[in-house]
Amino acid sequence: MIRFRRLSSRLATLYGGLFALALAVIAGVSHAVLTAHVERVAAEELETSAKVFERIWAFRTRALVDAADLLAHDFGFREAVATGDAPTIASALGNAERRIGGGHAFVVLSDGETIGGAATDLRLAVSELPFRLDRTKQTAVIGAGDGVFHIVVASVRAPVDVGWVVFARPLGDKDMGALEQLSAVPLKARVLGRAGGEWQSGSVEPARLRGVPEGRAARADLGRGAVYALITPLPGPGKAAEAALLLNYALADAMAPFRALRATILLSGLLGLALVILGSVRLARSIARPIAQLDRAARAVEQGDYGKVAVSGSDEIGRLATSFNEMAKGIAEREERIAHLAFHDALTGLPNRILFREQTDAALRQAGHSGAGVAVLCVDLDNFRQVNDTLGHGVGDAMLRQVAGVIGSWTGDALLARLGGDEFAVLLVTGERDRPRALAQKLLDRLREPMTVSGHRIVGGASIGIAVGPGDGAGADSLIKNADLALHRAKAEGRGTLRFFESALDAEAQARRQLELDMREAIATGQFRLVFQPLLSLSSDSICAFEALLRWDHPTRGPISPVEFIPIAEETGLIVPIGEFVVQEACRTAATWPEPVRVAVNVSSLQFKSPALHGVIVQALARSGLSPERLEVEMTESIFVDDSDGALRLLHSLRSLGIRVALDDFGTGYSSLSYLRRFPFDKLKIDRSFVTGMGEDAQASPIVGAILELARALGMDSTAEGVEDAHQLAELRRLGCGSIQGYLFSKPVPPAEAAALLGGERRAAA
Repeated sequence: MIRFRRLSSRLATLYGGLFALALAVIAGVSHAVLTAHVERVAAEELETSAKVFERIWAFRTRALVDAADLLAHDFGFREAVATGDAPTIASALGNAERRIGGGHAFVVLSDGETIGGAATDLRLAVSELPFRLDRTKQTAVIGAGDGVFHIVVASVRAPVDVGWVVFARPLGDKDMGALEQLSAVPLKARVLGRAGGEWQSGSVEPARLRGVPEGRAARADLGRGAVYALITPLPGPGKAAEAALLLNYALADAMAPFRALRATILLSGLLGLALVILGSVRLARSIARPIAQLDRAARAVEQGDYGKVAVSGSDEIGRLATSFNEMAKGIAEREERIAHLAFHDALTGLPNRILFREQTDAALRQAGHSGAGVAVLCVDLDNFRQVNDTLGHGVGDAMLRQVAGVIGSWTGDALLARLGGDEFAVLLVTGERDRPRALAQKLLDRLREPMTVSGHRIVGGASIGIAVGPGDGAGADSLIKNADLALHRAKAEGRGTLRFFESALDAEAQARRQLELDMREAIATGQFRLVFQPLLSLSSDSICAFEALLRWDHPTRGPISPVEFIPIAEETGLIVPIGEFVVQEACRTAATWPEPVRVAVNVSSLQFKSPALHGVIVQALARSGLSPERLEVEMTESIFVDDSDGALRLLHSLRSLGIRVALDDFGTGYSSLSYLRRFPFDKLKIDRSFVTGMGEDAQASPIVGAILELARALGMDSTAEGVEDAHQLAELRRLGCGSIQGYLFSKPVPPAEAAALLGGERRAAA
């Protein structure tokens, strides 16, 4: 790449280069247009020559046909053919050959005998021709030996067909030369024969002829440069032509008249380029001088000197100098603002996480000398997401600003910062042990009070986590992290409260993180497995389905309860690949069971948010060969909370495939009846809490009975979960429950035992 030390040199080179580029573009376009014009003309001339040939061919054919018909209708000739008078026939054929000029004349008798002199190959071809020729034709072009012949056939009738007159005129270089003379352009013509289904020519390779179309002109390569070529098939004795005419027009010949024009365009362009370069040098020098002054001023601004540049004039350079001075002023003002924004929150004006971290580190260093305590209070608003979702982000932003004011009014000399979202932090340096707790409690009490934001009355609340250094963290990062862990504990224990950091929280977080890492490894190495708990139909007392349940055998910890790892899987999103494994494995196992035994799989709300769920289920069915009617998808009402419309669309799409859909844990969710009205589930599963109470609570049986009556009214099946004793079973039978599931019948079992249970049923039935 060329480097220029002076702007004037660069501008001169640029202008000259641009003109040269423009010249090249013009030359390229001109060449393309000229070439396209020449090629179009060449194609038109070629197609015109082909039409001329067609007219000449028609004229010559008509002349030969007339001559053949004349001879065939001659009374004496017909009598000679009928009586087999060979001398008379030979004399008549000789006279005919002289009239047609350069051709051959034959008589083919009805038995195939040929009278007339010519090469053996031609005689053989002529003897077969009357019998090959289409009845609608009187003329054809055939190949015989090394030649191509124009054939005319006329029937000799006395009064029935006793033979045929056949004229054969060779097509050779003489005819092609005559055709070339008739053309307005220097084209070449040759006759092609057909062999092995391909056109053949002594001077052109057959492969090159394949690229030449029939009936229209096209660009081709026949071995001596680019040409426009056209193949005109000549009529054969049958449907397929045995010979063709090849016309070609060399592009070099077509371009020859335009060479002088191209040279003139090139010379004119070079002269214009020289003039442009001279003018560019003068113009570049006049522009470069004031720009050099602006360059020096810009270097001064780089060093922090925001002085003005002294360039006069009202043209573009003068206006540029004025704009430069305004820019320098604006840069100075923005530098101050950027320095502020780098360490402060744009929404509330409070210090941000960066500044808070720096101040915390400074406070910890100072506390190391003074012995004071450094407390970090992480304050997070409860249910702030609902404000954004219901009232909009504008109201949410206004609420954050108002909350910042409320907290700031109570923190006094403490540093208040916004860490992000709805989370604030307070840095408190104090020697009083109870001051962090007292301040946190004041903030909780104040934030519980209703506030009016943008005309909306909002009842808020907050949770607070507290860490006190240096005991809970010798650095800012560890102290803030531990305060955040305490905040999460406050959230988990009911919100609206405060919690101090304990070392157990850090250990718990580390254990949770390790379990997440182990879970990722488990997915990759196949540590998960499925067990199956049977569902017993109370109408037939037989197994009607199995519910697939996930188990994790940890390589060092042993079995881990789903209660422990499923929440972490949902929180981290790992439930999606785990759920895919469950669906695939459940379908594969169920495909080995006898029909119509079904398999039920549980799908979490997070899986329902994944756009890939529908495809995963369809793929699992396709790979396993399991009928869709034998798959049952179970979900809880939580899937409808965030996006009920999207969940309903997915449920309808699954149901349209024939997949059954069951509502699990019915009666424990948010608004069961509204979802039953919007979506017709195939089954209701009664939560085990109602079933367990049937032996203890007098109200439990009526509730279960009402649920079963609702299911029957809506045309849904029913399953009772957690059936563990005979009393519960008897009561469920009395109430008309469809099926049961629980330890009374069977605990969850491995696939082999599930198959054995089904096998036992078949043996019992037999």
